[in-house]
Amino acid sequence: MKKNLIILMFVSLFVLMVAACSGGGSEPSNSEGASNEGNDSGEAANTGETIKLRVATGLSEQHGWWQGFMVPWMDRVEELTDGQVQFEGFAGGELVEVVQEPDALKNGTADVAILIPFYHENLFPASSITFLPVSFTDEFISGDALNKLMESDVALGDTGKTYYESHYGDNGFKTWALNAGAVYSISTTGHEFNSVDDVKGISMRTPNLLFELMAKNMGVNSVSMNIVEAFDALNRGAFEGIFHTVADWTGAGFQDLLTYTIDDLFLGSSNGVFAMTQETWDSLPSNVQDAMNQAQQEMYENGIQEWVTRAEETRAYNVEEAGGQFISFLDLPEDVQQHITEANVKTWYDYIDFLESNGNPGKEIAILWRDLLIEAGGDVPDELMNLEDY
Repeated sequence: MKKNLIILMFVSLFVLMVAACSGGGSEPSNSEGASNEGNDSGEAANTGETIKLRVATGLSEQHGWWQGFMVPWMDRVEELTDGQVQFEGFAGGELVEVVQEPDALKNGTADVAILIPFYHENLFPASSITFLPVSFTDEFISGDALNKLMESDVALGDTGKTYYESHYGDNGFKTWALNAGAVYSISTTGHEFNSVDDVKGISMRTPNLLFELMAKNMGVNSVSMNIVEAFDALNRGAFEGIFHTVADWTGAGFQDLLTYTIDDLFLGSSNGVFAMTQETWDSLPSNVQDAMNQAQQEMYENGIQEWVTRAEETRAYNVEEAGGQFISFLDLPEDVQQHITEANVKTWYDYIDFLESNGNPGKEIAILWRDLLIEAGGDVPDELMNLEDY
């Protein structure tokens, strides 16, 4: 009898082991079993239950960051995870208004969102750094420099933190570069810059504090507002022009309003990022994290090309349909060129002073951005090559 009891115990134990190995038909949770091991194709394996994420922006559905990057990025992540991740996209303020995105991520309204960091300089104090005016850049140069700025391991200031750590990590965000957008210039509803007096005294929309400094140095009256509000204001004549990029005119409806643009005036580039909270990121399986990183890397240059294509199409439309004209900066009167160039150089120093007066390592960040931009193929005025001595 004792022998039979022992045999029965072994049989029962064996049955329990078989049941445990089979998993009982249940799916693993989001944090379990996420691995790419054994996946020779390099694509993320579908190792967990479906993950549904809300992606939001206050920008329009036609905006280059949404249409040219976020939508393809979402599609690629879904493909890489074999449908394990499913996105629900909300654009045009349907879920979140422009400037509300950081709060929306923090309170759970959205899981992923486009951030416009230079609209939130209290959170991201040096995020306007990419707008510093230079002698030459383009979309790919600025985009390359932005990516390297986000990935830089250079310790800045007394804290010894990198740009990414001080701006995004410390705020609880996992963040990727979208791209640097397109190069900014000056456009007006017809006001021409034929003399220095034509520059001084006009009113122009400025997107952030750095452009307010730039406008002041040029003698331009600054009207600060976000791009969504700027169309109505420009249409009713609240100001004569804007600091903006031709590539984004259609996203804001400017293509029929602006008829005079200064070409070859490289007033830096915007910088878009998209983010989730670090808590959300940490909750995702590693195969999903890998897929998101891979998709960002694959989509990055395509997102930049979107701006190049938009700029070409918008320029052609503006000239042919709206009577617009594009004037090279080098064809402006020499005193106008000199006035604007001196204002641009002074803007670098003013921005450094502003950052440092608020406890941020202004000179170090400016030097880092200058060097990254030059490394990527851009150029700056000679006066800025001795920033180390400032």
